[in-house]
Amino acid sequence: MLNILEQIPKNKTNKFKRKGFTLIELIIVIAIIGILAVIAVPKFSGILKDAKVKADISSAKVIADATYAQIVKGEIIPGTDVTPVEIKDSTTGVSKTITDYLQKVPTPKAISTANFTVVINTTGDVSVKVGENELYPTTSSGYPTIKLKDVID
Repeated sequence: MLNILEQIPKNKTNKFKRKGFTLIELIIVIAIIGILAVIAVPKFSGILKDAKVKADISSAKVIADATYAQIVKGEIIPGTDVTPVEIKDSTTGVSKTITDYLQKVPTPKAISTANFTVVINTTGDVSVKVGENELYPTTSSGYPTIKLKDVID
């Protein structure tokens, strides 16, 4: 038996000795992947929440611009009464005028239980809210810090 091993060149025996990874190497790689996943998942959910909030803010700006355009055209006339107008697909009156101007009626992404609401005061100033959170002209401090359970997946 020793004679057979002596006849095989050394470079041929090295090929047969190592064909894969050891168990310890595999466990270390899996542990590193697990640590990276634990770090990445919370950061991703935070980024997702921020993206939804920013999308709602930009939608509020679009709704406000559409409302201002309709006021300038004379389609909407600010009255003596300040009434909130909910922006939905099937609407009538002032809300219908605004939604007809928009290509698509936006829905809030960060809070799924509310709709966008437009408030036009007597001087023609426009504000857009989602629930109690004012998004336009200024963002309320409570909206970007909503609870993660309120954010839809």
